[in-house]
Amino acid sequence: METDQMILGFLMSGPKSGYKIKHITGKLMMAYNLSLNQIYPALRKLEAGDLVKKEVVFQTGKPNKHVYSVTEKGSEMFLKSLTAPPTPIDYQLDFLTRVFFFRFLPEDEMISQFEHEISSLEEQLEDLDHIKDDAVQFGDENGRFVYQTIVRMIQMLKDTYSSELERRR
Repeated sequence: METDQMILGFLMSGPKSGYKIKHITGKLMMAYNLSLNQIYPALRKLEAGDLVKKEVVFQTGKPNKHVYSVTEKGSEMFLKSLTAPPTPIDYQLDFLTRVFFFRFLPEDEMISQFEHEISSLEEQLEDLDHIKDDAVQFGDENGRFVYQTIVRMIQMLKDTYSSELERRR
């Protein structure tokens, strides 16, 4: 899903500032974390296309807050994007691309690269385990499904890379 559609999706549940959207993606989105450098240009583009509208909330002692809400046109576009035909999975995993060229590395370095990647996947699984209670407690069935799918994908990659590492040793 593109950044624009994700932002429209967040706004479907009510008006939000760009910072609030960033906060939500940091807490709830394991598969895709938006940065403010992605959010604000997308919001400006969506506003220019009449897909969102901006309200300026004046604040004393701090900068004014820009709160965005989805327009009817934006809502229609978002709902249409949810029912669009599926797109093929992007198989572009950086580690697998590098593995393709491991034939140019000495064996000990190739082994080290596998170990580093496996370690990185273990850290990601630990990070996901730390938010498991929140995902279960605060997530709806869709959020829990996303969480479980990501954990299983990372675990599958770790297991596959570990098996291959053992084979190569």
